[in-house]
Amino acid sequence: MKDSVAPVTIVIPCLNMEKTLAEAIESVLTQTARPCEVLVMDDGSTDRSARIARSFGPPVRVLPNREGCTGGARGGGTREATGAFVTFCDADDTIHPTKVEKQLAVLENSGPETLVHTGAEIFFDDGRRPPYFRKGGEAATGRCLQTVFERNPICGASVMMRRSTILKLGNYDPELRGTDDYGLSLVAATRCDFVYLDEPLYRMRRHAGNMTNRKANMAYFHWLAQEKFRLRCPEAFAELPAETIRQYLVEPVLRIVKEAYWHREPVGYRRLLSLAVRLDPEDPEIRRLWHRRWAPLGALRIWDALRHPHRQLVPGGPT
Repeated sequence: MKDSVAPVTIVIPCLNMEKTLAEAIESVLTQTARPCEVLVMDDGSTDRSARIARSFGPPVRVLPNREGCTGGARGGGTREATGAFVTFCDADDTIHPTKVEKQLAVLENSGPETLVHTGAEIFFDDGRRPPYFRKGGEAATGRCLQTVFERNPICGASVMMRRSTILKLGNYDPELRGTDDYGLSLVAATRCDFVYLDEPLYRMRRHAGNMTNRKANMAYFHWLAQEKFRLRCPEAFAELPAETIRQYLVEPVLRIVKEAYWHREPVGYRRLLSLAVRLDPEDPEIRRLWHRRWAPLGALRIWDALRHPHRQLVPGGPT
């Protein structure tokens, strides 16, 4: 299939990624099955990102991400796609040269409601750690709602599906900032057969700007993806065990908001705390944090340092 053009659109969400975007696009264009188009969804970049993308010429097109965030980029790119199949590559990541060919081979020989995801290699921008293979994806095969709900084992950016199937599932939700792929996977797990390719065909770059570093923020949107799934697919949600709901919907919020307090992580903290109070108003530590909600975390850090000058702040520390 080398040098053939595949009926595949690759969507690249981008915001101020001039340092890595060219590498991402080159990995997309050097596929053994070349995509028919590459849509760089630009979220108002103020650096050279859009200029770099346009310098590649066809089949690369630069389109505005009118809704912002990765969900807006993936959803908007899917709507604009002319390819029968859609997949993704974040602007700070790269893909293996055979990724499109191998996923397309599965989809062209499967039913329309099929989702193909792949293994991923994690590598570090500063080289502080050697690359490693992301584990867990092998658990998400067939109809696997409980696995997806509990473990979210899918490398969301690696997914390839028919464009028509993504749209039938409701497309990527721009309100799920950073968890839009998880939200779609939950809905897909009620209708689609999941196929996993156990190879590191997607390469994920770790750096200081990763959204996953903002844990309180991500915890809220992870819960929101689950909550939206509950409202949209109530019958499927009701089939999940009660212990799964408590352990994987409620407890992560309670745990991470406490960690965010002790780590003095301000991004998304107050919103997550408000959610934690709603989910478990009787938790004593959550109630203490709620009474302190108006105090800036920076001021609390100074206060704790004065009270306990030799004590390191850790989760579960002095309150």
